[in-house]
Amino acid sequence: MPNKITIIGTGFAGLAAAEKYRKLDADAEITIIGKQPEFVYLPSLIWVPSGKRKGQDIVVPLSNYFARRNMKFHLGAATGIENNGRTVLTENGKVDNDGLIIACGGRFIKKLPGIEHAITPCEGVKSAEAIRDRLAALKPGSTVAVGFSGNPKEPAAMRGGPMFEFLFGIDQQLRHEGRRNDIKMIFFCPAPKPGIRLGEKAVDKL
Repeated sequence: MPNKITIIGTGFAGLAAAEKYRKLDADAEITIIGKQPEFVYLPSLIWVPSGKRKGQDIVVPLSNYFARRNMKFHLGAATGIENNGRTVLTENGKVDNDGLIIACGGRFIKKLPGIEHAITPCEGVKSAEAIRDRLAALKPGSTVAVGFSGNPKEPAAMRGGPMFEFLFGIDQQLRHEGRRNDIKMIFFCPAPKPGIRLGEKAVDKL
Protein backbone atom coordinates (compact mmCIF):
# COMPACT_ATOMS: atom_id res chain seq x y z
CA MET A 1 0.00 0.00 0.00
CA PRO A 2 1.23 3.54 -0.71
CA ASN A 3 2.46 5.68 2.16
CA LYS A 4 -0.05 8.20 3.43
CA ILE A 5 1.66 11.53 3.98
CA THR A 6 -0.20 14.45 5.52
CA ILE A 7 1.11 18.01 5.27
CA ILE A 8 -0.46 20.85 7.25
CA GLY A 9 -0.08 24.19 5.50
CA THR A 10 -0.18 25.67 1.99
CA GLY A 11 2.62 28.19 2.39
CA PHE A 12 6.24 28.07 1.27
CA ALA A 13 7.15 25.25 3.68
CA GLY A 14 4.08 23.13 3.02
CA LEU A 15 4.33 23.30 -0.77
CA ALA A 16 8.10 22.74 -0.74
CA ALA A 17 7.60 19.66 1.44
CA ALA A 18 4.84 18.34 -0.81
CA GLU A 19 6.91 18.84 -3.97
CA LYS A 20 9.99 17.25 -2.41
CA TYR A 21 8.13 14.21 -1.16
CA ARG A 22 6.36 13.71 -4.48
CA LYS A 23 9.76 13.54 -6.18
CA LEU A 24 10.93 10.99 -3.61
CA ASP A 25 7.82 8.83 -3.81
CA ALA A 26 5.69 8.98 -6.95
CA ASP A 27 3.09 6.63 -5.46
CA ALA A 28 2.63 8.25 -2.05
CA GLU A 29 -0.85 9.40 -1.09
CA ILE A 30 -0.16 13.03 -0.20
CA THR A 31 -2.86 15.05 1.54
CA ILE A 32 -2.53 18.79 2.13
CA ILE A 33 -4.57 20.34 4.94
CA GLY A 34 -5.42 24.03 4.75
CA LYS A 35 -8.10 26.67 5.18
CA GLN A 36 -8.16 27.35 1.43
CA PRO A 37 -6.55 25.67 -1.62
CA GLU A 38 -4.41 28.71 -2.29
CA PHE A 39 -0.92 30.09 -1.78
CA VAL A 40 -0.39 33.67 -0.62
CA TYR A 41 2.90 35.24 -1.72
CA LEU A 42 3.54 37.05 1.55
CA PRO A 43 6.61 39.08 0.42
CA SER A 44 4.35 41.12 -1.89
CA LEU A 45 2.03 42.22 0.91
CA ILE A 46 4.15 45.36 1.21
CA TRP A 47 2.84 46.56 -2.18
CA VAL A 48 -0.86 46.29 -1.31
CA PRO A 49 -1.19 49.51 0.77
CA SER A 50 0.07 51.63 -2.13
CA GLY A 51 -2.15 49.88 -4.66
CA LYS A 52 0.80 48.62 -6.69
CA ARG A 53 -0.53 45.12 -6.02
CA LYS A 54 -4.06 43.96 -5.37
CA GLY A 55 -4.94 41.09 -3.09
CA GLN A 56 -5.80 38.80 -5.99
CA ASP A 57 -2.42 39.52 -7.58
CA ILE A 58 -0.56 37.68 -4.83
CA VAL A 59 -2.97 34.80 -4.22
CA VAL A 60 -2.28 31.70 -6.31
CA PRO A 61 -5.04 29.05 -6.65
CA LEU A 62 -3.66 25.56 -6.00
CA SER A 63 -6.43 23.22 -7.14
CA ASN A 64 -4.89 22.64 -10.58
CA TYR A 65 -1.43 22.17 -9.07
CA PHE A 66 -2.71 19.55 -6.64
CA ALA A 67 -4.46 17.72 -9.49
CA ARG A 68 -1.33 17.71 -11.67
CA ARG A 69 0.83 16.41 -8.83
CA ASN A 70 -1.75 13.81 -7.76
CA MET A 71 -2.24 15.32 -4.31
CA LYS A 72 -5.39 15.55 -2.24
CA PHE A 73 -6.55 18.72 -0.51
CA HIS A 74 -8.47 18.58 2.77
CA LEU A 75 -10.35 21.81 3.43
CA GLY A 76 -10.32 22.91 7.05
CA ALA A 77 -8.00 24.21 9.72
CA ALA A 78 -6.10 21.64 11.78
CA THR A 79 -7.34 21.66 15.37
CA GLY A 80 -5.31 18.90 17.00
CA ILE A 81 -3.37 15.66 16.72
CA GLU A 82 -4.04 12.26 18.25
CA ASN A 83 -2.83 8.68 18.00
CA ASN A 84 0.80 9.78 18.39
CA GLY A 85 0.59 11.97 15.31
CA ARG A 86 -1.01 9.39 13.05
CA THR A 87 -4.31 11.26 13.01
CA VAL A 88 -4.87 14.96 12.42
CA LEU A 89 -8.07 16.53 13.70
CA THR A 90 -9.57 19.27 11.55
CA GLU A 91 -12.68 21.41 11.37
CA ASN A 92 -14.01 18.96 8.76
CA GLY A 93 -13.07 15.57 10.11
CA LYS A 94 -10.02 13.43 10.77
CA VAL A 95 -7.12 12.65 8.44
CA ASP A 96 -5.05 9.51 9.07
CA ASN A 97 -1.44 9.23 7.96
CA ASP A 98 1.76 7.22 8.04
CA GLY A 99 3.83 10.39 8.17
CA LEU A 100 3.01 13.94 9.24
CA ILE A 101 4.69 17.23 8.29
CA ILE A 102 3.58 20.32 10.20
CA ALA A 103 4.30 23.33 7.97
CA CYS A 104 1.54 25.77 8.89
CA GLY A 105 3.80 28.44 10.36
CA GLY A 106 3.16 30.33 13.56
CA ARG A 107 0.47 32.64 14.84
CA PHE A 108 1.02 36.08 16.26
CA ILE A 109 0.70 36.38 20.04
CA LYS A 110 -1.71 39.18 20.86
CA LYS A 111 -1.61 39.52 24.63
CA LEU A 112 -0.35 43.09 24.81
CA PRO A 113 -3.16 45.39 26.02
CA GLY A 114 -4.44 47.54 23.18
CA ILE A 115 -2.96 45.42 20.40
CA GLU A 116 -6.48 44.61 19.25
CA HIS A 117 -6.51 48.13 17.80
CA ALA A 118 -3.39 47.51 15.71
CA ILE A 119 -3.05 45.87 12.31
CA THR A 120 -0.59 43.00 11.93
CA PRO A 121 0.32 43.23 8.23
CA CYS A 122 2.09 39.88 7.93
CA GLU A 123 -1.13 38.03 8.79
CA GLY A 124 -2.25 38.17 5.19
CA VAL A 125 -4.06 40.00 2.43
CA LYS A 126 -6.94 41.28 4.58
CA SER A 127 -4.52 43.00 6.95
CA ALA A 128 -2.60 44.62 4.09
CA GLU A 129 -5.87 45.84 2.57
CA ALA A 130 -6.90 47.22 5.97
CA ILE A 131 -3.68 49.27 6.03
CA ARG A 132 -4.45 50.53 2.52
CA ASP A 133 -7.93 51.64 3.56
CA ARG A 134 -6.71 53.19 6.81
CA LEU A 135 -4.03 55.20 4.98
CA ALA A 136 -6.53 56.44 2.42
CA ALA A 137 -8.78 57.72 5.21
CA LEU A 138 -6.05 59.59 7.12
CA LYS A 139 -6.67 63.27 7.73
CA PRO A 140 -4.00 65.97 8.17
CA GLY A 141 -2.57 65.77 11.67
CA SER A 142 -2.91 62.00 11.89
CA THR A 143 -0.12 59.77 13.22
CA VAL A 144 1.05 56.47 11.77
CA ALA A 145 3.01 54.18 14.11
CA VAL A 146 4.95 51.28 12.62
CA GLY A 147 7.05 48.83 14.58
CA PHE A 148 7.48 45.43 16.14
CA SER A 149 8.08 43.87 19.52
CA GLY A 150 10.56 41.27 20.72
CA ASN A 151 11.04 38.53 23.26
CA PRO A 152 12.84 39.82 26.37
CA LYS A 153 14.00 36.28 27.09
CA GLU A 154 15.55 35.98 23.63
CA PRO A 155 16.49 39.44 22.27
CA ALA A 156 17.85 38.00 19.02
CA ALA A 157 14.50 36.38 18.21
CA MET A 158 12.99 39.25 16.26
CA ARG A 159 12.12 39.63 12.61
CA GLY A 160 11.66 43.27 11.77
CA GLY A 161 12.45 43.24 8.06
CA PRO A 162 8.84 43.40 6.83
CA MET A 163 8.06 46.28 9.16
CA PHE A 164 10.98 48.29 7.76
CA GLU A 165 9.55 47.61 4.29
CA PHE A 166 6.10 48.79 5.33
CA LEU A 167 7.61 51.84 7.06
CA PHE A 168 9.62 52.96 4.04
CA GLY A 169 6.80 52.07 1.65
CA ILE A 170 4.25 54.14 3.55
CA ASP A 171 6.68 57.04 3.79
CA GLN A 172 7.23 57.03 0.02
CA GLN A 173 3.54 56.58 -0.67
CA LEU A 174 2.62 59.62 1.42
CA ARG A 175 5.35 61.65 -0.28
CA HIS A 176 4.08 60.61 -3.69
CA GLU A 177 0.57 61.67 -2.70
CA GLY A 178 1.82 64.99 -1.35
CA ARG A 179 0.61 64.18 2.17
CA ARG A 180 3.85 63.35 3.99
CA ASN A 181 4.17 66.75 5.69
CA ASP A 182 0.64 66.41 7.05
CA ILE A 183 1.17 62.97 8.60
CA LYS A 184 3.41 62.21 11.56
CA MET A 185 5.22 58.87 11.44
CA ILE A 186 6.65 57.00 14.44
CA PHE A 187 8.80 53.88 14.39
CA PHE A 188 9.26 51.70 17.46
CA CYS A 189 11.13 48.49 18.27
CA PRO A 190 13.00 46.95 21.24
CA ALA A 191 16.40 46.99 19.52
CA PRO A 192 18.78 49.78 20.65
CA LYS A 193 20.11 49.94 17.08
CA PRO A 194 17.38 49.02 14.60
CA GLY A 195 18.80 47.55 11.40
CA ILE A 196 22.25 46.85 12.85
CA ARG A 197 22.45 43.66 10.79
CA LEU A 198 22.83 45.92 7.76
CA GLY A 199 25.83 47.65 9.33
CA GLU A 200 26.52 50.86 11.23
CA LYS A 201 26.05 53.03 8.12
CA ALA A 202 22.50 51.76 7.74
CA VAL A 203 21.74 52.50 11.39
CA ASP A 204 23.11 56.04 11.09
CA LYS A 205 20.95 56.76 8.05
CA LEU A 206 17.85 55.45 9.77
